[in-house]
Amino acid sequence: MIFGIPAWLFWLIIMIVALVVEALTFNMTTIWFAAGSLAAMIIALFGQPVWLQIVVMAVLSILLLLGFIVLVKPRLNSGGISGTVATNADRIIGSEGIVVVGIDPVAGSGQVKVNGQTWSAVSASGVLIEIGVRVRVKSIQGVKAVVEPVEAQKL
Repeated sequence: MIFGIPAWLFWLIIMIVALVVEALTFNMTTIWFAAGSLAAMIIALFGQPVWLQIVVMAVLSILLLLGFIVLVKPRLNSGGISGTVATNADRIIGSEGIVVVGIDPVAGSGQVKVNGQTWSAVSASGVLIEIGVRVRVKSIQGVKAVVEPVEAQKL
């Protein structure tokens, strides 16, 4: 008996509460306690003493939490929020293209066609680049390709 109720029922209540909290948070916060409570409930059903149930629940919960932190979490973060996310936009850096809408830094207009795709573009040096000029993509700035002229001739 724990707090005047059968131990197995106590652990079942703890497990349900932990699962409800887990379902509401979406952050892997209490799943460890739910698993620990399940193990303690099983031990309680076999008539083991309350101190052993508490130890099993605590040790299993801590081991699962540490295992998640050490083994799983680094893999989740390797390309997520804390890591750099590679995009297809990186592929055009260094590629050559053609200006299809004149690049005007004052008007904020300009588009280039690179690898068959049309990109909004800005001039790396802040100069006007006319339609038909061959350019090279130096970087990506937001959703725009930063370009510089390759040659001064029109195609």
